[in-house]
Amino acid sequence: MENCTAELVSASYCLTYFDAPVLSNYYLDADIYRFLWLRSFHRPVLLTLRQDAHGATLRTQLLDKYPGFHTLTVFHPDQLAADATPQQRARAQKFYEETMADSAFQAQVAEAKRRARQVVAEETTSRLTAQQVQAFQNLLTQAQFWQLPSCQPAFVLDGAQWLLEAHQANAYHMVSRKSPDEGDKFRRACEYLIELSSVRAEERY
Repeated sequence: MENCTAELVSASYCLTYFDAPVLSNYYLDADIYRFLWLRSFHRPVLLTLRQDAHGATLRTQLLDKYPGFHTLTVFHPDQLAADATPQQRARAQKFYEETMADSAFQAQVAEAKRRARQVVAEETTSRLTAQQVQAFQNLLTQAQFWQLPSCQPAFVLDGAQWLLEAHQANAYHMVSRKSPDEGDKFRRACEYLIELSSVRAEERY
């Protein structure tokens, strides 16, 4: 598990921006399946299937950006080596001043520092039938979800994290995978939720 610490910490951090409750502590009076979809080049998505005595719903939430904060810096002339020539210092000073005065760069700095926001206008909640819930649970059984190890370290450059949690009265389990293959049964279960949601047309990888 320790080899996946960074990605799980990142996922937990992202869930706070969705105002998502902790599912691993105690039962919340409903069976909940929560799928967090973190893609390198697209907005974070959170799908929450909630089932209680009144039926089942699927809630779709999005963030307008990944919630990390980035610091953009410009090379400052004072960072030059002590033996830098006057010409090198002059060029560095000119570059620094022009960049700091560039409105496009300042806009990038502001965007990098901006807090991620939920895209409320695109949030949806739809009712699911008992048959749809059963079909999803069948896919979990086929994937042997409850027996899968929670973490499977993998180096995937510019991929996506697929993280599915199951929260029941007597059990909790979480499985996280990096860019699972299209034929992977765990991915098929997650994709079933995507197909039922309002983000079914989003790019998958």
